[in-house]
Amino acid sequence: MGLAAVLALGLAPAVAIAAVPDGTQATESGSGGIRFGIEREEYEAQARAAMQVDPVVAAHIGAIRAVALDEPASLDEPGPDVLVFDIEGSRGKGRVTARFITVSASEEALGPGTLVMADGTRHAIEGNAEALAADAEDASRTDDGSLLAQGQDIFSRQAREAAQRYPLVQQHIGRIERFVIDPMGTGAAPGRNTFVFDLAGSKGNGKLEADFITVDADTERLGKGVLTLADGRRLPFEGEPPGPGETSGADEDDFSSLFGSLQDNLFTRQAREAVQRYPLVQQYIGTLDRFDLDMAGTGEAEGANEFAFDIAGDKGSGRIVADFITVDADTERLGTGVLTLADGRELRFEGEAPHPGEGRRDAGEIPDTFATQGGMFVLQANAAMQAHPVVQRYIGDIREAAFDREASWTLPGDRYAFDLKGSKGSGRLVADFITVDADNERIGDGELVMADGTRHALAE
Repeated sequence: MGLAAVLALGLAPAVAIAAVPDGTQATESGSGGIRFGIEREEYEAQARAAMQVDPVVAAHIGAIRAVALDEPASLDEPGPDVLVFDIEGSRGKGRVTARFITVSASEEALGPGTLVMADGTRHAIEGNAEALAADAEDASRTDDGSLLAQGQDIFSRQAREAAQRYPLVQQHIGRIERFVIDPMGTGAAPGRNTFVFDLAGSKGNGKLEADFITVDADTERLGKGVLTLADGRRLPFEGEPPGPGETSGADEDDFSSLFGSLQDNLFTRQAREAVQRYPLVQQYIGTLDRFDLDMAGTGEAEGANEFAFDIAGDKGSGRIVADFITVDADTERLGTGVLTLADGRELRFEGEAPHPGEGRRDAGEIPDTFATQGGMFVLQANAAMQAHPVVQRYIGDIREAAFDREASWTLPGDRYAFDLKGSKGSGRLVADFITVDADNERIGDGELVMADGTRHALAE
């Protein structure tokens, strides 16, 4: 797993898939309702985790905040394991109609289906390929009671190996016999690379919450975390040191500073500059001395480029909710929005006019401010490409993503070009990249051209 895979995992917690045919957990009952093989609340938590890790759901819904099973609609769908859920997240609302595959007593996987957003747009869900393959293989067996050997997805297997190597785990847990992700704990964990696992071994059991750091395509490294034992003892640890040839601590510091915290990253600084430039802010707020991202307000905002900030200056304080439009790698522009003053007055505004040359790239020398291979935009674009279903299908796990800076400069609007190499093949991706929030890009219209010349549209 490369850097892009790590970023993708940060946007959406991974679920370890165990290929064990355990029977459908949710089936039609004779009374016309749905009978669950486990507690309904637990089943819905497993279904939520399965939807959260799907790249299509993650791209359009974001972090899932609410899930509601539509039981009548589910019963109207063909097949006992096709369910309908209404979901709401940090980026939008929608309805998932899909097959849910039982892969173990504690895990569900999302099969093929459809996500219909609140505005009516439809997005095909391909489902978890590994779970589908295991399910198909199990269906082809005779009913002799035999079970498939338990398998795990690449990340979970590598995370288990990293945990097993660590002396603290060897001392208190021993040889790991059970290693299952806690999707709710992982979703609530503060770090983008922090995962929570329930584990049991030959010496004891407990819960592991830790950073997992990608070393290469075959290896995860255990980072800083806490091992909580069954008796309640909490054992903080620093994790394994970087291995030979692994990215140095200085590079990791550079990566952290590049993204920064939600309150102090490149986007937030550029947004502050845009707000400070605006005459309405200068008139009522003055020189800004506080500019704090309102996470809840941003999550409730309607537009994909709309953000909320609590602001204060030498003339007053208030709250601004507005579109922020990327002009170039160094500049955000304030769009339409509302400035709410401390006394409750709401001042609506149209925002700044487009900057000279905005949306158009002229031939000639490329400015230093334009995106670079190691810049934040390219890192976010890598994560968006890794999560895109077309890239996953034809490129696989991205091993190399080379940003074609010269060609991208000549493309219109927010269109960029990347040469990709992956576990399944190689090709050139040219597409629109749309800013979702401070840390994420998503892919719009575009095309993936494979090395053999075959073309695949990226349009939703």
